Parts: sequence; C-alpha cells; structure tokens
Amino acid sequence: MMLKMFHLHYRFRNLLIWLFLYLVVSPVLAAVPHANLLIQLFFTAVLFSAVYTIHREGLVIWPAVVLMVACAILLWCNTFGLFSISGMAINFILFFYLALLVAIFSRYIFSASRVDAELIAAALCLYFLLGLLWSTLYMLLESFVPGSFAGLPLAELTSYREQFARFNYLSFVTLTTLGYGDITPKTPSAMAFCQAEAILGQFFTAVLVARLVGIQVAQQLTGKKGK
Repeated sequence: MMLKMFHLHYRFRNLLIWLFLYLVVSPVLAAVPHANLLIQLFFTAVLFSAVYTIHREGLVIWPAVVLMVACAILLWCNTFGLFSISGMAINFILFFYLALLVAIFSRYIFSASRVDAELIAAALCLYFLLGLLWSTLYMLLESFVPGSFAGLPLAELTSYREQFARFNYLSFVTLTTLGYGDITPKTPSAMAFCQAEAILGQFFTAVLVARLVGIQVAQQLTGKKGK
C-alpha cells in the first residue's frame, strides 16, 4: 500500500532524481573506467521514469511507450556494439519522444489549479527536458550540416554518448544564457537555434514563476473565502 502511494504521489519527484543523476552525476563519472554502462543506466531510468509520469494520459501514453522502448533498445545496442546504428536514427526517435514529453508536461503545469511539491518537481523536469530536447536538435543539425558547431570540447569524440554529453552541455549553457563560448554555432541555422533556445530559457522562467505565483495567490484567496 505504501509503495503504491509512493508511485502515485511522487512520480515527478522520481523523474527529477533520475534527471539529476544523469545530468549532474554522469559527467563526473565519465572519467571513471567502465562508467559507460552506469551512465547509460541513468539515462534509461530517465526514459522509463518519464513514461510513468504520463501513464494517466490515455491514448497519448502508447506512442510515448513505443518511442521510449525503441530509443532504449537502440541506445543499449549502440552501447554494446551489437550492430551498427546511426546516431541520426537514435536522435530522431529521441527528439520525438522528448517533444511529446515536453508537450504533455507543459499542459499539466499550465493547467494546474494548485501549487504543491509535485507541480514544482514537474516544472523542474520540464526545464531539464527542454535542455535535452535542444541537445538532440543540435545533434540532428550537426548530422545534416556537418560543421554547424565548433569548439575544443567537440574534438575527437569517439562515441554517441560523448557527443550527446557535449551537446547537453552546449544546450544547458545556452538555455541558461550562460554561454561560455567554448562551443560555438558556425552556420546561420545553428545560430538561429541557439538564439531561440536562449530566448525560450528566459521566457520559460518568467512565465513559469508568474504562473506559480498566480496559482498560489488564487489558492490563498480561495482559502480565505472558505473561512
């Protein structure tokens, strides 16, 4: 019974933990020998946990499950080198999966009527998922137009995991408008995507905070009227 309640009430917080482990802990582990499997395990847990957060979404859950399973299979086959898999194929599936999650999470957050810990966790998850979504977009752009991005961190990458980690880094420093400049866009399309992500990052924070404050004020007013 307690396990069931945990799953029902903490689905977004569970996902947030896995996202944190993947995005923050994985880069630290990258230098450890044979850490590739553990990092891949973290990311697979993100994929599965994200599906669980939307298990109440009716028919939308089935396309998400199909995309998630396909992505997980291709990633693990690539990890073990079972057969040659194009990084572009993985990125296409991952892009559509993340885009679907972003759409569902956005609807959940901006239609909520009360602020609680789960809503805040969902908002943080959405922010992280936006960064991952843009990572896959950058990788697809680089696949279609080689040389779209340049910089020392992109030199001599030997695996899909390393490439994804570098573009995650680029995505999040762009989303937060930090912009270290060690990886830079070199084509008009790449510049446009980086510019769009930076604008999105600023507007997302402003709109989200305004939304949460508005819900909180409405809750307080409703509570006072109830008294």
